This record gives sequence, structure tokens and C-alpha cells, in this order.
Amino acid sequence: MDTSSSIALLLRRDDPPSPADCNLAEILDFFGIPWTALTVSEASGDKVATLTASHPRFSILTSAPCLAEALQPCKAGSFPTWLAAAASVFVYGFQAADPCRALLRQITGDPEAEIRNIDAWPITVSVTDAFPDMCGPMSALRIQLEPGAADAALVIRDGGELQSILGAPEGHLFAGFAHSGVSFFADASLAMVDIRERAETYFDVKKRFAGVVPVVMYLKWSFRDVCWITSETNACLIIDDPPLWPRYGFLDFGELLHLANKQPLATTVAFIPWNWQRTNRDTVAVFRQSSGKLSVCVHGCDHTRGEFAARSADLLDRKLKTARFRMQSLLNETALDHENVMVFPQGAFSPEAVSALKRNGFVAAVNTEVAPSGDVSNETTLVDLWSVAILRYGGFPIFTRRYIDHGIENFAFDGLLGKPCFIAGHHDIFRDHGSELAVFLRQLASLRWKLSWRPLGNAVCRSYSIRRDGGTIMVKMFAEQLRIENMGAMTQRIQVLKQEPQVVSLKDVTVNQEVVPHEYMGGCLRVIVDIPPGRTADIRCVYREQPDASPDSESVSYRLGVAARRYLSELRDNYGHLFRFGV
Repeated sequence: MDTSSSIALLLRRDDPPSPADCNLAEILDFFGIPWTALTVSEASGDKVATLTASHPRFSILTSAPCLAEALQPCKAGSFPTWLAAAASVFVYGFQAADPCRALLRQITGDPEAEIRNIDAWPITVSVTDAFPDMCGPMSALRIQLEPGAADAALVIRDGGELQSILGAPEGHLFAGFAHSGVSFFADASLAMVDIRERAETYFDVKKRFAGVVPVVMYLKWSFRDVCWITSETNACLIIDDPPLWPRYGFLDFGELLHLANKQPLATTVAFIPWNWQRTNRDTVAVFRQSSGKLSVCVHGCDHTRGEFAARSADLLDRKLKTARFRMQSLLNETALDHENVMVFPQGAFSPEAVSALKRNGFVAAVNTEVAPSGDVSNETTLVDLWSVAILRYGGFPIFTRRYIDHGIENFAFDGLLGKPCFIAGHHDIFRDHGSELAVFLRQLASLRWKLSWRPLGNAVCRSYSIRRDGGTIMVKMFAEQLRIENMGAMTQRIQVLKQEPQVVSLKDVTVNQEVVPHEYMGGCLRVIVDIPPGRTADIRCVYREQPDASPDSESVSYRLGVAARRYLSELRDNYGHLFRFGV
């Protein structure tokens, strides 16, 4: 470990760690931040001097009751040497009780500082625009929270050293200030979120704000030299279901191309392979004219209900062989290639379907649902939802996407975490010539981030995390294919890490189509790659395919049922709005 790098000192009470302390440690581990625990009694002994000597750059994270106990021996207006030596001090868990109230007044220098419970709803949180290095894409947002999303606020007298980072009418939910030469960041959250808890649906900051947003902002800012980061946020609009016709419902491909040319936008159509023979050549020509702004990926096979929620490996392999055969036929017929990315129909998937995608040559899945369908045991946790992609099921990546109505604040929080920006929609997202979409795209463009619009396949392959561990550049790979550029003037050596629980199914690792050596340690694949200046490395994991599987040969009744479903869906999408609006 490079001792000049930042380290977190997790100050705890002498008793066994509290649940909040354990949760905070899990969050530190998630971001790859090195940390060490320090008890209150150790803080007054020799251990703290040893720690601070070996790690001259450190920040302290602690609860308010714990810090109040540690500061009891101090005289008014003074702080211990170890506290003053910290780059900053993050304090959370201000209970509405005398010890925490006294601590707040001690560290702010405000004799009237108060802790206020939040009881009135709804409340609107304002994110400062004056601290973009910490708030990132969430800067300047106003977020209306749902009941229970926040629990307390800090009332502190305004002064020259006080900076409200997350403010509300009730007080500060998160604030920074300096007192007696010490830089404090006070988080009103009473506890830290447990990122190990199970998650059945997408993460929503309007419902889970306290114990989440302040600590993520602080950690990404304070430990930016050591934590996992992303250099850019890849973005793509994904439109489900439409055949490649000039018009489909509210979607006009000519208008879409005009919109893409008018502003930064890349769109991928989640194309149902069943439709491959029903493709309009003029519409295919629009894709060719798009300069890479339009593409297609795979959306199921027949798009029947729950077809990829099946548990049978043989059935899933046959479905995927059929889907690939149809997409290859589309390529042969129209010269329109596709992205090897799956969008599950209705979002339904099983763990077995995820493994089947891996052995059938797909590089990733993209989905709105985050948990398996049916009676399958859900193993998805908040760790998975905060990651660039869910790797819980066989190590195969499921990238999450959001609908516009999830709110700009959730897209911004994803960006703060380092997740890509994938927008889900159907033809009706283009109602009124896409006016709502255009407004939302302008909102995205106004956020403080580096947004790179790319077709879906390219976007997932360029979505990775990076950090420095001493002199080593480490890259965390998520999709089964990684593209990474060296924009520097010298050859860059990187160590690529990929979670891989099914190493027995791995056939080869290639870099720019050349097989390269790799090692496997602790469930993680490791590859060393040298990238010359100005060059791109294309790194792929190649898996053994199922040799006996062949395309489906379904019954006549099944095929008629699929056709009826598709035609009725098209009738609904193309003409249903006339009946809804009384036209």
C-alpha cells in the first residue's frame, strides 16, 4: 500500500461495533477505500500516533455519540492532536439528545446549534451548486423526498465557515464547516444504509436518502485518489419492441435520426428477433445514415411472456440459438448488424437465463427489473444496484436502466456512483414528437458530468471502474468485453480484474483478438495488458458454448400463438392511442 494515499480511520466505541459502524465499513469496502478501525480508548493512547505516522493522509469517520465520548477530556474550544491532523472529519448519527447536541455546539462553535427531527412531509432537499467536486451530477438539484427518506436536520447559525451541502427548510441534512482549524462534515442521518440488504426493485433516492447520499458524496470526494471511479458516464436511449418500419406507434425513425443529429443522442432499438423478416429497407437505410447513433440489440426471441424466466438450460439454449440465427439472418438479408446485448422481454429473467447468455456469446444484459422472476430466491442486494452492473448471477453482467419517470435525481445519483445512464422507453416516449424526451435530454445535459452517448454495445463495453493501487492502474471489467483507450503519450500497463465464479466455462481471454495469458485468484480473473499511446485495447472473455443446442422447432400452435401476440401488440401500439384519446 502506498502510504501517501488516503486512508479512512473508522472511530468506534470500545464496545463491539454497532450495526451502523459495520454498515459504514461495508460501504468503504464497496468503494475500495482502505480503512482501519480505532476505538475511543485507542485514540487517547499510542496507537493513534502510530497510525497517523504511517498514514499521513487520513480522514476520520465516526458517529456523533462516539466522537462526543472521545472529546469529553478536551477543554472547550480545543481538539486533540490526532483530530486536528485529519484531512477532514465526517460525523453522522446526531441523536436529539444532550450529548449529541453538546457535540454539535462544540464542533460548530454555535452555542444555539440544534438537532431537529423531521416529521412534516413532503420535504424538498436543495443540493448546493457551490461544491461540484463533491456533489458531482447532483449539484443544484431540488429533490422532493418521500416520507421516511430523511430523519433529522441540523440547525446551525450561518457563518463564514459554514457550507450547506444538502439543505431543507427544516435545516441542514449535510453541511461542511471549519472550527478551530478542523474541517468537519456533519451528516444528519441517524444511521448508515446496509448495502448488504436484499433489493427487489430499483434504488430510489427519493425513498432512501438519509444514510446514503451524504456519505456517498463525502467518500467519493474525500477518497477520490484511492476509490473506484469512472472517467466518463456512458449513455444510451433504449427503445423496446419496434419493428424496423418507417413508423411504429409514436416512433418515426426519420424524426429519431433528426433528433439524434440535433443533439448528442445514441439510440438502440431492442429488436424482437421474430420480426427479422418484416424489416423495411428504407428504415435500415436510416440506421446506415446515422453515423453510429442508431443500432439494434436482441430483445428476447419470440417475446412471449416470461420466455427468459424459464429454468431449463436446454430450453434457454434453444431460445438463444434461435434468436442468434434470426439476427444473423437479418444481417445476411439487410447488412444490418446487431449488438450482442440482451434486453429481457418484460424484464423477466431467471439465474439460468443469465448463465445461458454467457455460454451463447452475449457480452451483457440490460434490464429494468433487478431481481429474478417467479419463485426464484432473490439474491440481489443494494451492493449490486450501486455497482456498474449486477454480477450476482453467474458473474454475467446485468446493467440496469431507468424510465424517465424515475426522476432526474436517480439518474444523477447513478452517475455519482459511476453507473452508466441507460434510459428505457417504448414508442410512446416519442408522443408529441418526443417533446418530453427532449426536455429530459436537456436536463441530463445540464448535469455536471462527462456524458458520452454511445450505442448500447459500445456503451456497456466502455463502462468500467478504475483506480490506482500504488503505481498500478487497476481496471474492473463488467461486460464480457472491455474497450479501453490510452490517451497518454506513453505505453500504459493496466491490470484488468473481472469477477468470474464459473472459470471452468472460460475458454480464452483475448486482447485485440490475440489469446493472452491470464490468472485466476479468489474468484477473480486477472489479466495484464499493455496499451500503446493512442491505441485501444479490446479485451474479451470467450466461453465454451453448448455444442448440442440447436434452434427451436416449435409446434404450429405455438407459432400461431406467437404471431397472434405480435400482431395484437402492434395493433395496440399503432392504433390504441386513438381509442384512448377518443379520436
